[in-house]
Amino acid sequence: MLKFNYKLTVKERVKAKCAKHPLDNPEKHGRGKIIGGCSTCFTLYDLLEARNKLDAAVREFVRRAGPWAVAREPRKKKPQPRPEPTAIQPQEV
Repeated sequence: MLKFNYKLTVKERVKAKCAKHPLDNPEKHGRGKIIGGCSTCFTLYDLLEARNKLDAAVREFVRRAGPWAVAREPRKKKPQPRPEPTAIQPQEV
């Protein structure tokens, strides 16, 4: 029997541009548009590829594990004590 917990949280925001080629966008132009073998541009493209592969791997895992995944029931809340009835105070006239 295979049993394990899986929780993946990746919260990173990367906003980077090559100092030599600020107009180059690896997401739009791809690897073929990299000018002059710039190592920074290649690194940015590799970073984009790694992110896309990670996203694809997570989607594939969720797709394959779906039939065996057991949904957790929500936590049961503690019963709230009933408020004690307060005595009605007669109004002064």
